[in-house]
Amino acid sequence: MPAFNWKPLLFACLIVSIGQLGLGLVFPLLPWIGNDLALTSDQTQLLIAVYLLGFGPSQLIYGPLSDVLGRRLVLLAGVLLALFGVAVVIFLADSFNGLLAGRFIQGCGAGSVSVLARAMIRDSYQKQNLAKALTWLAIVAAFTPIMAPVIGGMVNHYLGWLSAFFLLFGYITLIWILLLVSFRETLNSARQPPSVKRLVVSYVSLFRERHFITFAGIGWINFAVVILAISMMPYIMQVQIGMTSEQYAIWAMIPACGFLCGGLLCQRLRPYLGTARMLQLAPLMQILSAAVYIFAPLDPLWMSLAHFLLAVTNGIAFPCAQSMLLTPYSDKSGTVSALSGACQMMVASLVSHVLLQLGMSQSWYLGTVLLGASFLGIVLVNLGIRSESGRQASAELSQP
Repeated sequence: MPAFNWKPLLFACLIVSIGQLGLGLVFPLLPWIGNDLALTSDQTQLLIAVYLLGFGPSQLIYGPLSDVLGRRLVLLAGVLLALFGVAVVIFLADSFNGLLAGRFIQGCGAGSVSVLARAMIRDSYQKQNLAKALTWLAIVAAFTPIMAPVIGGMVNHYLGWLSAFFLLFGYITLIWILLLVSFRETLNSARQPPSVKRLVVSYVSLFRERHFITFAGIGWINFAVVILAISMMPYIMQVQIGMTSEQYAIWAMIPACGFLCGGLLCQRLRPYLGTARMLQLAPLMQILSAAVYIFAPLDPLWMSLAHFLLAVTNGIAFPCAQSMLLTPYSDKSGTVSALSGACQMMVASLVSHVLLQLGMSQSWYLGTVLLGASFLGIVLVNLGIRSESGRQASAELSQP
């Protein structure tokens, strides 16, 4: 096996953190923004919704565009657009419409980082190294939105909510300069731009492939339940249990450690069990998390344990699913990553919004949703493994 090259992974981790910080950093700021601008809670939630509205669908453009023009040019343009969006938020901070416009622009730019991080990884690594790189990328992608509210809460407490956007502006600026100076193209060749019709046909054809639907679907499910848990846990811990915001910030580090543990566990066991077996293990751990949410008493330790187990599950499932998803698509990894990432954001946003609007507020509600997601995950994993086995058998038969 060739030596592992850490440089593409480090760049991928840096850029993917831009999108996750843009989402997670804002959660603890919403009540203070609402207080300063005399907004309702529904209005402040729009600052999250418009960001996701830009973040998700824009990936459908960045992925295919990067397959044609290369990763570097598209990435630099996307990160610069995100930076411009943060600048709009800062300069129009006294206007709610200005905040909405800035957040939407920021989301449109941030859509580039998620899809291109995965495409860069697919360009740069093969086989076992691909799974290893995707595992570390998943750890960063999952760890960042857990830690971001802690950072945002601390900055808001000492410096005010607008300072969090100044911090984000400085962070994105540094990364953009680093990319401009040091990042080299990872795509070996570029092609002629596809027509809109061909692009639509390509996306539709992916939806018809069992391989894509199953392995991408595993990522969608896991991300949706994580976003739902992140949305509900502050209410459970602070309102129902009675924690202060400072206490919750400390307890919130436990699930963050869960993502790290899940990724490290995946790194250790995957070479022995294989990627498919690790994917089969993940829903079983999710069932254990669901059981704790449903049956355990409403106590900080038990609730944190349930969230920890959920985080471990995602730390295992996401990189394995992404590795198996991208493996057969070396010639269009940007397009595949774009469609998968866009659907992931839209599914998570829709599922969490609908369930929260239906009045989900108790821990056992969350556990019940996790239980259903676990059984759906088991079905998708087994369908995907059968699809992968059939694809490999067909490839062997086609060889002379």
